[in-house]
Amino acid sequence: MATVTNWIDHLNKPAEEVAGAIYPGAGSSEGLLVIIGFIIWIGWHVIAARQESEKLEKLARKRHGPNDWKSNVTDG
Repeated sequence: MATVTNWIDHLNKPAEEVAGAIYPGAGSSEGLLVIIGFIIWIGWHVIAARQESEKLEKLARKRHGPNDWKSNVTDG
């Protein structure tokens, strides 16, 4: 990894030369990491939706009566 010893000379260089010195690997792995992050994000939403649907279906099958809320007992 390159180090910067003179910032004035460094800041006057073109952007293509500067990117490698301050941020090595610029552009090589960011696209892949964004795609992996997007896949994980979508997968998390799919898993969360399935779990919530299962829980709601389980509650819907119990068919609580209109006065069941008065007992104040949690379903767990």
